[in-house]
Amino acid sequence: MFDEDISIKSARELIDCFLDENILAPTSFFDVSERLTSGYLFRGQARKDWSLLPSAHRAPELLNNYTPQPPSKRMLEEFERREYLAFHIHAELRAVQLFLESADKVGLSTPLDYNSLALHQKIFEDLSSGKEIELDSDFPAPQFLTSMAMAQHYGVPTRLLDWTESPLIAAYFAAEKASRLAGSDREQSEFSIICLGTQLLRKVSSLTYVSAPRAGNHFLRAQRGAFTVIKNANQYFLENGKWPSIEDIVTKERDPGIIYTRSPLIRFSLPVGEADELLRLLYRFDVSRLTVMPSFENAAEHLAYKRALWQKG
Repeated sequence: MFDEDISIKSARELIDCFLDENILAPTSFFDVSERLTSGYLFRGQARKDWSLLPSAHRAPELLNNYTPQPPSKRMLEEFERREYLAFHIHAELRAVQLFLESADKVGLSTPLDYNSLALHQKIFEDLSSGKEIELDSDFPAPQFLTSMAMAQHYGVPTRLLDWTESPLIAAYFAAEKASRLAGSDREQSEFSIICLGTQLLRKVSSLTYVSAPRAGNHFLRAQRGAFTVIKNANQYFLENGKWPSIEDIVTKERDPGIIYTRSPLIRFSLPVGEADELLRLLYRFDVSRLTVMPSFENAAEHLAYKRALWQKG
């Protein structure tokens, strides 16, 4: 699956790897002429064995707190696939709408646009009527992606998968839940940083890069965030009875005959015992909970964050 699957022994070795002359380093003007700084997107995962699957598709119950009619595992087992798909899509979109309406109600600026919500009405009607439908085209509608991106960054499960242009920020998110900061919820497995080359995005047609405006989303701006979406996820679900991960799509669609000048899919993994040290090293690069999620709450807790990382024992 991964072109390079690299086990790293220590936090310092990982940081050195990001800075050294290696596969991640640009070697020519063409490597830095694209929009992304390095030609890669990065994602941190608290467990190495987690699939690259967006939050709305990991388990139906994850939408329970975000929409009044969430899908459930029982529905997945009992409903016809088309019926379940229509129900799940409605729940995904409704969760985003309720988030936007709640924020708008108290005067927070959002991209709330009822016209973009209406663009998806036809897909519900076609799924319910049994009509043949091209499920891989314009879903979600491009006009709706900004709304979905904002909801995703504030915890609403969506079919977008988070990435960042910075390997250091990806390393922060990988290490945080494997560190002492997570308390009793601390993961006890290797954690990982995934590097996804933009050249692979251009070759795997179902995997689409999504860029949302950062001006109105300070979390997205601070995290140098971007997203991917699997545009044929609905069709894949109808054919396979499950939602696709990026691994599924790359395995299915990648042409093994194409030779890449730089490895397009890389995974670095570290032992859980290195998570605290990695966060301490990242702090020296000004990467911390406060800087990647700037808020008054995190400013108030910034001293406690530092105390937790540097306390003995």
